Amino acid sequence: MALGGAAFISEWVSSPNRSKYYATLTGISLIAMVAYAVMALGYGVIEVAGRTVFAPRYIDWILTTPLLLLFVGMLAGSDRRELAVTVFVNTVVMVAGFAAALIPGPGRFLAFGFATVAYIALLYLLTVSMTRTAKQRPEKVSSLFGSLRNLTVILWTVYPVVWLLSSSGFGVITPSVNIMLVTYLDLLTKVGFGLIAISAGSVIDATSPEVKTDPS
Repeated sequence: MALGGAAFISEWVSSPNRSKYYATLTGISLIAMVAYAVMALGYGVIEVAGRTVFAPRYIDWILTTPLLLLFVGMLAGSDRRELAVTVFVNTVVMVAGFAAALIPGPGRFLAFGFATVAYIALLYLLTVSMTRTAKQRPEKVSSLFGSLRNLTVILWTVYPVVWLLSSSGFGVITPSVNIMLVTYLDLLTKVGFGLIAISAGSVIDATSPEVKTDPS
């Protein structure tokens, strides 16, 4: 996460016209870096009915997922209302997921179900509402949005499956495997996402009205 943050800071400094994009990517990686450092030091670990809950992991998601959505929203050209609704629904998903992990009994599955319903609404906002907005952008911008949206949707959908398989759900996988899977997912959804974005810097330029592009 730290290396990803360093790469995004470098791009941020060298490409001031893309600063709002690279500042967002930097924030995502650095927040995750702090969360993982805190967990590595053994802080924020909560025992719930014999299950281990890593609170920094959920706090990380509550803070970084809105930034990821902000990035794709800026690419799509979403207005403040669309961004606000999307971020709000996402926050409901993350908070409900955290609550599900903290509930000791079967009631956690009710909270998980509530989070799932909210997540379906979030998928609609990403794949229908925001996608409709993105189609009004230049073709290359719309294409980059589509790639990052698809990456986000596919990887984010794996998280609840891992949750159900972990000790928070049905306990099919060991805590070590759970940690490994979530860590890899976090790297892909944060650093991998960002590397794809910075590799298409010239496309991001096309989102700025100040940058003149070849109409051909």
